[in-house]
Amino acid sequence: MLTRMVESGSVTTKAVLIGVIVLLLLVPLAMLRGVVTERASLREQAHHRVAEGWGGALTFGGPILIVPIERNLIAEDNKIRVVRTDMYVLPSRLDVDVEAKIDPQPRYVGIYGVPVYLSSFRTRGEFDISVLQAQYDAPGVTFAWGESRLLLPVSSVKSLREVTQSEFAGQRVNFGPAGSRVYPGVEAPIDLSELHKAGTAAFDFGAVVAGSRNVSMLPLGGVTTVHLASNWPHPSFQGAFLPVERNIAQQGFDARWQVLELNRSYRQVSSEGELNEAILSQSSFGVDLFQSVDIYQRAERAVKYAALFIALTFLTLFAWEQVTRNRLHPLQYLLVGLALSMFYLLLIALSEHVAFDHAYLAAATACVALVVAYLRHPLGTRLRAAAF
Repeated sequence: MLTRMVESGSVTTKAVLIGVIVLLLLVPLAMLRGVVTERASLREQAHHRVAEGWGGALTFGGPILIVPIERNLIAEDNKIRVVRTDMYVLPSRLDVDVEAKIDPQPRYVGIYGVPVYLSSFRTRGEFDISVLQAQYDAPGVTFAWGESRLLLPVSSVKSLREVTQSEFAGQRVNFGPAGSRVYPGVEAPIDLSELHKAGTAAFDFGAVVAGSRNVSMLPLGGVTTVHLASNWPHPSFQGAFLPVERNIAQQGFDARWQVLELNRSYRQVSSEGELNEAILSQSSFGVDLFQSVDIYQRAERAVKYAALFIALTFLTLFAWEQVTRNRLHPLQYLLVGLALSMFYLLLIALSEHVAFDHAYLAAATACVALVVAYLRHPLGTRLRAAAF
């Protein structure tokens, strides 16, 4: 009876020691998660550096017609004051065709590769200027048609590589830096002194822009139709609207959106102060160039289960001890736990240079070899250790 009590106490003590070792191993596992977080942060810094030099997440839209108006208002001293306000007119119809070609050679910052694209887009449609006249033509209101401007919204002007087409009402326009506060982009002066009499004006604009990671559009038309095609095989559609049609293949994808004025929170004609960048950005939609094989995300998932694998391994060793009556020293448990922890460190290091599956196989092989070396003596034979 005394012998059994001693053995029971010995088993309890051993179980407690194993539990303490598992808790100690949580320290290197936490450090491993810190390594994953640090490497992922360095990758994000690489994306930002490429975005600064080449172009980052890009948002663009159809043109916005800016027409200044002057109103005669009577002040408190009964004097007439002239107040000048910009009116923003959005296209009644907008058709956008986008082709985003991924460069086969990503831009590298150290060991981090960032996929980049050159996107050609063409916007066609027309403005219904008569809507502006119908809403604001009243006594005391004067339209400054000769001082109108045309804004082409682009979230990052430095991403523009070339303007391939620029026609408004059959006339060529020349864009320059934008002075509008409604959205970043480029502007062109437009004289509507005669053109506004027709009531409508068609446009056709095209440009080539550079970017990375994301391309988005603004649904500025009363009816906005967008067709986007790319040779990127892993799109992740995002934003306020999802495509009504999409086709994804290994060679790339194409998608089509259709958005109505009723689907947005802003009107076709707005005054200064009613429309701004934040309001427009809320309605943007597009696609992220999703990288399906994110080594750091997969490594982090693996590290999350590290404690479980270590605990199961220790449980197996402990059960083997009780069956064979062959005692293992707590230091041997610690060495096995550290060997299992080294697997995750090797996985992170190797996956940055070779395919993740190959890195996993190499790290697993090294880990198994190390555990076999540790357990060959206590388990009696190399064959038993290899089987374990």
